[in-house]
Amino acid sequence: HTKMAKYAYAPLSVDPARRNTSNNTANPEDNNRGENDFVQERMPLCVGMCVLLAIVFVLSRSAGGETSDIIANIHDNVRTPATAPTSIGALPTMIDSSSSATRGISNYATMDPKMIITEPPNLNYNTNMNNQFSTIPPKSVVNTFTTNEAGIVSTTATTESMNNYNNNQFATIPPQLSSSSSLGDTASTATATTYSTTDSRSKDCDCGGDDDATTLARLREKALDSSPPHIIECSAASAGESQSACHLAPEDRFAALNQKGATLWMTGCSGSGKTTIASELEDRLVKEYGKHVYRLDGDNLRTGLNRDLGFSEADRAESVRRTGELATLFSDAGVITLVGLISPYRKDRDAARQRHIDQGIPFYEVFLDVPVSELKKRDPKGQYARVDSGELKHFTCIDDPYEEPLHPEITLKTHELEIKESANILFRTLERDGILIGAPKVSPTGLPNPDGDEIIDLHVPENLKDQRMAEAETLPKVLITDIDLNWLQTIGEGWASPLKGFMREGTLLETLHFNSILIDPFNLTGNVDRLETATDFTNFPEHPPPTRVSMSLPITLSCTSYTKDAIETSDKDAVALVTQMGQTVAILRRPEIYNNRKEEIVTRMYGVIDPGHPYIQNIYKGGDYLIGGEIELLDRIRYNDGLDKWRKTAKELLEEFQQKGADTVYAFQTRNPTHAGHAYLMRTAGEDLRNKGYQKPVLWLSPLGGWTKEDDVPLDVRVRQHEEVLRAGTTHPGGLDPETTVMAIWPAPMVYAGPTEVQFHAKSRRSAGASYFVV
Repeated sequence: HTKMAKYAYAPLSVDPARRNTSNNTANPEDNNRGENDFVQERMPLCVGMCVLLAIVFVLSRSAGGETSDIIANIHDNVRTPATAPTSIGALPTMIDSSSSATRGISNYATMDPKMIITEPPNLNYNTNMNNQFSTIPPKSVVNTFTTNEAGIVSTTATTESMNNYNNNQFATIPPQLSSSSSLGDTASTATATTYSTTDSRSKDCDCGGDDDATTLARLREKALDSSPPHIIECSAASAGESQSACHLAPEDRFAALNQKGATLWMTGCSGSGKTTIASELEDRLVKEYGKHVYRLDGDNLRTGLNRDLGFSEADRAESVRRTGELATLFSDAGVITLVGLISPYRKDRDAARQRHIDQGIPFYEVFLDVPVSELKKRDPKGQYARVDSGELKHFTCIDDPYEEPLHPEITLKTHELEIKESANILFRTLERDGILIGAPKVSPTGLPNPDGDEIIDLHVPENLKDQRMAEAETLPKVLITDIDLNWLQTIGEGWASPLKGFMREGTLLETLHFNSILIDPFNLTGNVDRLETATDFTNFPEHPPPTRVSMSLPITLSCTSYTKDAIETSDKDAVALVTQMGQTVAILRRPEIYNNRKEEIVTRMYGVIDPGHPYIQNIYKGGDYLIGGEIELLDRIRYNDGLDKWRKTAKELLEEFQQKGADTVYAFQTRNPTHAGHAYLMRTAGEDLRNKGYQKPVLWLSPLGGWTKEDDVPLDVRVRQHEEVLRAGTTHPGGLDPETTVMAIWPAPMVYAGPTEVQFHAKSRRSAGASYFVV
């Protein structure tokens, strides 16, 4: 009878007793039954093996991923060698199909005939799993692939003696093409095709008699000449153009870092002080000013980036090129980069300079000009002594050339300067050019930016005056006092930067409790309009403004409940500010009315409540409400007292300092007539600044011109006395030099708040360019 096979789970081993039973030949029928049982038990195992083999076969035929992409690219770009085999029998097995790295290319029958992989007779490939490359044994035939301008890859066959290769010069086969297996005898007639990542160094190379360094230099130069000027980095940029669209805008980066990137390229002979001075400057900038600085010199570069370079002219040029590229990237990232390289050849330094110019990055060539006789005395590394003894040859500045810079930005004769003096000259240069601040430079060279990095002038343009005056006639009116007029002038002429109006409630509270305010002038956190936005204590920004600037005094405008009602019932979004003489002097936009926190203002400003204090009396006389909002001055505020010619805006003073060529300004505030002691302080302050390295410090004689208490010396008396001091000049013990002195009245009122007020006085003078303040 016929029995259907029953496929059921079978163990991998068979019970020995049953095996003996199946071998029992005493009863043929029982014997046949035993064989059938044995087949049934083994059949599932056989089927499973077949299925597994089929899966392996299918995967080897259809595997995709990275390897398939590589092969596809090679198929598209590699030309067919003239001796390409036409049958699978001519191709060796070079792929280990059990390796995941080679899955998908093990079936040679499906390979494009353009991709030919062959090997020389008796070639055994030994895979190095550490670097995943296989090395070619001696006397292998290497087909080197090269790309022409059209992007076509071609191959050239050369015979390489591997005895000429060191560890870094092996011609290599990509790991997906390495194997330790062989297809058979057909491999004995094949040749090996591989990719070479280095130039050929065999003794058979036709290199024109050049040594290895010269050959490498020539190959480097050729590769650089053929490199495209710009690689497209993102879809927003175009070929052959700047790729700045693909990066964070420099102004945003620098504003966030509070510094700009720049390169100081220090060049000079060995021992001239490049590393010493750069280290001194780096130490000061990082520790005292919190700036991000990095120093690049020959020593730290030759341990890594330039370790493959020697001291030939070509290698020196390549060292300068690499360092220039690195410095460009560092400076573009906002780092102040200090390069200390001998860099003896002018054309190489000029190329580094041009690279920075092309990227819009400040570049300062600093020439350390020291006589060779002085260098031999210093000789910190003993090299000059070795040169004199004949032990060292081809030493730069002795028997190898050094080409001095023709037009360096800075020349340091370090044999005539102390280390700190040299570093200070570099520091002043960075400070003068605004490198140590992140904001754009809006003030003249050498003078500080105002707080908020904006020169504020709130006067209505001439062509809009009539329009604004007509508008003011239609607005609710707010009567202001003489002190309010002083504060209005202070705001409108730019002395209270970054304020553009009377304080809103949020700004007032920051001022009272922190003596400062937070701003975001470059909108890094979306808070650019913070000071001009109505106060909302229920909705704080997710990211606070990044910059805190000094603001120690509240600058507010009070009003009565009557004025408050008139504003709130009006359909206008602005009010007109009118003096006690009935003159409309300004418009205040988007008014914010809030409670006048008189007691809080007094206690935070003075620390006490004193009804007899002259300015405290003024605070308590004010209305019960305050009005905040941005202002527009309808005209210059004039007092017609014969002193208006000395009343200048912050912007006008900046221009006058620039005309005098000031590289720094020191302000001297007066509330009394000057005397010989004052003159001594002003003269010695100028001498101290010159000793610090400033070339032309300018004195700003700054009499306080706003409201003062009754027993103070009147403003007109003080100004007339200052005029005589300037007329006397330096021939008089109490005189001042009019060539280096500017007099200008400061408009704010006195509040008699001690050090809290002095902070505002100093901050306000900074708005007009002063870096130093004497009070």
